[in-house]
Amino acid sequence: MPSELAVLEPAVLATTRRHGARMQLAAMAGAIAAAAAVWLIARYGAGIRLRTPGFAPAQHPASLGAGLVVIASAVASAAAWGAVRLVERTASHPRRTWITVGLLVLAVSLAAPLAGHGITAAERLALVCMHLAVAAVLIPSFTAAIAAQRPAGSTLAAPDGAVLISGHRQAS
Repeated sequence: MPSELAVLEPAVLATTRRHGARMQLAAMAGAIAAAAAVWLIARYGAGIRLRTPGFAPAQHPASLGAGLVVIASAVASAAAWGAVRLVERTASHPRRTWITVGLLVLAVSLAAPLAGHGITAAERLALVCMHLAVAAVLIPSFTAAIAAQRPAGSTLAAPDGAVLISGHRQAS
């Protein structure tokens, strides 16, 4: 089944891509705001002084301020955007691939707040909520901004730089 993008005129396709990029930037800002909102609710709504867990025996929990939350969520959002761009260029079904990658990264990221020592259950819960809030914004927003399926006959770039046509490696 051909994608909607396969039948669009070049000017319309360029506009669609610009809209997708704006949507992805808005999603990144939304993810940062979501993490900051969870921090604000935990800190001022529940009175929890958030800390990151210690992982090594000699490591003590570190204070987690709003600035670090904003920076960490911005870095995570930028990494997610990079992953989406890579998925768009290399996957034949970019939406499905992005959802899978996003959920796998979320599962791995949850290991940090759930592991370690020296923090309370309430702190762990707030940290998990921050991870979930960022993912709840980025995964569906980035999914909506990318094409469901690569248009037939479109050129893909393989990670090694080789040109792929419709997902098949072409002889150079």
